[in-house]
Amino acid sequence: MNKIPKQTSEGISFFERNLTLWVALCMVGGVLIGRFLPAVPDTLAKFEYAQVSIPIAFLIWLMIYPMMMKVDFASIRDVGKSPKGLYVTWVVNWLIKPFTMFGIAWFFFYVVFANLIPEELAKDYLAGAVLLGAAPCTAMVFVWSHLTKGNPA
Repeated sequence: MNKIPKQTSEGISFFERNLTLWVALCMVGGVLIGRFLPAVPDTLAKFEYAQVSIPIAFLIWLMIYPMMMKVDFASIRDVGKSPKGLYVTWVVNWLIKPFTMFGIAWFFFYVVFANLIPEELAKDYLAGAVLLGAAPCTAMVFVWSHLTKGNPA
């Protein structure tokens, strides 16, 4: 009988190895719930404070918290000793991602979905996409650092 091995120092766990599948299944599940059980999102939408969804905020915190517990905040003082990672991050985050995101978003909002999205809304979406492209996601930094056995600090 083939058992899936638990995570070792040389591999990743079954859950981590199939992360794309779990994300896709959650997306499909969310769409199906929204389509066939509209009372669920309507009820969850009522739990909001200052235009922030409390259920979403809770779930994001639940996702980030375990990774945050692994961060060695004392290592911040040693960042300058090995600046290569910082340089790569700065170049990617500020010189590559915003322009790449602009190109991708422009293509989808003004070419692929041009008939479905009014031009003024496409302009707003484009600005939002560029901001998202320029903003590194802390949660994903932690996740990818964990999966690659890197140093999140």
